[in-house]
Amino acid sequence: MKSEENTGIPLIRELRADESDEFVTLMELAFKDSIEQDRLDADEVRKIMKKIQTPVYKVLSRAVGMRMEFYVADVEATIASGVQLQFEKDEVYVGNIMTHPKYQRQGLARELLHLTFKRARELDKKKVRLDARADNANAVSLYTSEGFQTTFHGGRFELDHLIESPKSTSNNVIVHEVNKIAVLDIDAMLDDCLPGAYLEAIGRERFLKDYVPSRVMRFFAGRLGGQSIHTYAFNKTGEETPFGIIQATQSRIEQRIRLSSPILFEKDNDLLLEVIPKVIEIESGYRGIRTASINCSMHRTDAISKIESLGFKKLRENISMTKQL
Repeated sequence: MKSEENTGIPLIRELRADESDEFVTLMELAFKDSIEQDRLDADEVRKIMKKIQTPVYKVLSRAVGMRMEFYVADVEATIASGVQLQFEKDEVYVGNIMTHPKYQRQGLARELLHLTFKRARELDKKKVRLDARADNANAVSLYTSEGFQTTFHGGRFELDHLIESPKSTSNNVIVHEVNKIAVLDIDAMLDDCLPGAYLEAIGRERFLKDYVPSRVMRFFAGRLGGQSIHTYAFNKTGEETPFGIIQATQSRIEQRIRLSSPILFEKDNDLLLEVIPKVIEIESGYRGIRTASINCSMHRTDAISKIESLGFKKLRENISMTKQL
């Protein structure tokens, strides 16, 4: 829907419920390369956007501690830029800040960032977080100029054909799904796997909450986007304490199995050669999806070498950034 404004001065406002399709169309234009690389289904994204805008889902999201808001910048009666904000306990996560190619480099993204800071302070949030492609120099420069600091530098690696991935026949490692994990079992592993600045920015408890989500959160993700979330622990035969954990997700939006950055001591990275194929084998049985991706911090060179030896190839690099308010 067009704005009633018809000047070159941007009008910053909240997205209306009947503008979901236009918001997704803007996303397709702004993130064309990433959407193609990730094999995202834009029609499914549109369905989710419409669900999110309904009163029922707004109530449900707030019941599980989440609040989402969408804002746009109108220029010449056109939605030229947009942003998705997700409010949680003490922070705001900025998702999908985007600008139509025709209106780039006009300060619209900066205006939306300033709105984000204003909303964060109004709701007494302490920090703002976002992710960006490492090769998007303009975006990274903008975020840095607004006080964001890089806390994480990761890579996404893709496996195109699961049928060609090595099958693990070893019985030395047992992989099993878990619904909770003792913090003490993996706390020290986090320091091996993730930069201290990232753990400080996101918080250890919050990281584990996302990595091993509650049944309520898994139910909500399933209802909203058809997303399945499974967390797997892996043990050596005869050992009860886990040697590490890894999360796998699938959804109607993205036609691939997505594996999180595996959590384990660096000295145990050889286990990845058995764990990753076993998890892929389990996950591919759910929906028959034949491609996978895995994330990994770029400082974990040994883990990356194991991942690449399984046939994964680097798709791109991403960074996480945080601004304290």
